[in-house]
Amino acid sequence: MRAKRRLSPIRTARFLASALLLAIAALGAGRAEGPPEGTADAAPNDRVGYVRIEGVIDRLQSRYLARALADARAAGLGTVVLHLDTDGGQVHYAREMFRAVLAAGKAPAGREPASAAPGGESETGATEQGSDTADPDGPRMIAFVDFRALSAGAMIAYAHHEIYLTEGASIGDIGVIYRGPDGKIEYAPEKIETVVRTLLAQAAEQRGWPRGPLLKMTARNQSLYRVTPPGGETIYVIEDDLAAWLADHPEVDREDPAQVVVYRGHDRLLTLTGREAVALGMATGLADDLPALYTQLGIDPDAILDLRPGAAERTAAWLAGVAPFLMGLALLLLFFEINTPGVGIWALLAAVFGSLFLFAQYYLDLVEHFEVALLVLGLALIAVEVLVLPLGGLFAIGGALCLLAGAVLAFLPNELDLVPSDPNFQDALFDAALQGGLALAVAGGGVLLLVKVLPHAARLKSRLTVEAEISGTSGGAGPSLVGRTGRAEGMLRPAGTVVIGRAHHSARAEHGTWIAAGEPVEVVAAELGELVVRAVARSDQQS
Repeated sequence: MRAKRRLSPIRTARFLASALLLAIAALGAGRAEGPPEGTADAAPNDRVGYVRIEGVIDRLQSRYLARALADARAAGLGTVVLHLDTDGGQVHYAREMFRAVLAAGKAPAGREPASAAPGGESETGATEQGSDTADPDGPRMIAFVDFRALSAGAMIAYAHHEIYLTEGASIGDIGVIYRGPDGKIEYAPEKIETVVRTLLAQAAEQRGWPRGPLLKMTARNQSLYRVTPPGGETIYVIEDDLAAWLADHPEVDREDPAQVVVYRGHDRLLTLTGREAVALGMATGLADDLPALYTQLGIDPDAILDLRPGAAERTAAWLAGVAPFLMGLALLLLFFEINTPGVGIWALLAAVFGSLFLFAQYYLDLVEHFEVALLVLGLALIAVEVLVLPLGGLFAIGGALCLLAGAVLAFLPNELDLVPSDPNFQDALFDAALQGGLALAVAGGGVLLLVKVLPHAARLKSRLTVEAEISGTSGGAGPSLVGRTGRAEGMLRPAGTVVIGRAHHSARAEHGTWIAAGEPVEVVAAELGELVVRAVARSDQQS
């Protein structure tokens, strides 16, 4: 039987069409839009939204929380319960989530904001802000912790109006750490810790949480003092505030251990159990579980709107974990389509993997029109170089650079500003380069595997080229055909089909040259599932 002929213009059009399909899939991929169905109109103010944050605090968690809070506002919810179960995560995204929660709701009723540092100023020197940054019509924000809210999780919890914990839960330990190049974990320098302390001071001012214990959750190098004025109530003062506080309260004797004692010393971060947190005023109350919390708050379970991720959001988040492999496979399959004759099965599979990749990245605000344009342009340039107009690799190099840039940008969050000096941008760019490089490594590794394996694997080669010739394909007979001569069945531009004896073989012209139909050719090599031929004089042709 004859193999399917390889018509370069048709294959070029099919290749470019598949690349265009990837772009259309990306532009048509849905993002999270608006509140859940049925909540577009303002709901009664007694309705409650349920949000759950579990696992590592990262960009996906931050984006999900922002979406959930936007849905809550759009639905006119009166209360949002945020169920936390996390050991922490990335400080940059924890700060974003802290700010989102702090700005989500109005100042709590019945609770006066705690005083700032003595003198009425925060650590940044700004006067007390109260709840000016909060939404006056926003929901009542309630955090529930049934296991742990540590580090970044605790910081997010204290942006809420109220916090409820189970007796066995733990909250605190907001120490900022980082991993060095050698893998060693160390505490962040004072410059970074100061930023976190300032955020917690804002939570104390705007939400009314006790300032001293809250700052001690991150102030590792400061002591927390328990102070009991004569005839007064016990309070807790952080070391930075103690001198000014004592100056304002001359009745307190600093040397009397019955009045002033170290509650937590240096090199210790405050972490509390549920009962300890309630006793220190660091939690609103205890609740055995969510149903018990709803009962305690007088919430009707039927009035709860579930704001957890939907199917599309969960799918996009899962696909994001394997996104480099999806991109790499799409590029590799497009390479198959360029280098093997067939019916377009590889282009179709490439479109499937590419669409999954673009859906995940576009849905998660990682890919927009510019990145898609770069990827499509890179593929188009390479296709033109290989199939239509060889220019000594000029188009191929340009296409490779476009692919590299598009691959890196496809993993770079769109919300980041292009500021090379910003550490957050530097970290994100490094991660994006790693993931983009991994995608290209998958594609490149697949190509190398083809180069080394396929010329020696006739059966596998036969499947990949989808050739119907039972007697053998160019992959199996290729090495034995080196030195044989035949003729170009059709125009080689530079790829096409040659006839050697009675067999038809997929082939491409050496050095990207074009060979007219009917011209005699000589086989000089067998690579990547096809013969490599060059034109010869008619007098040199052998059978």
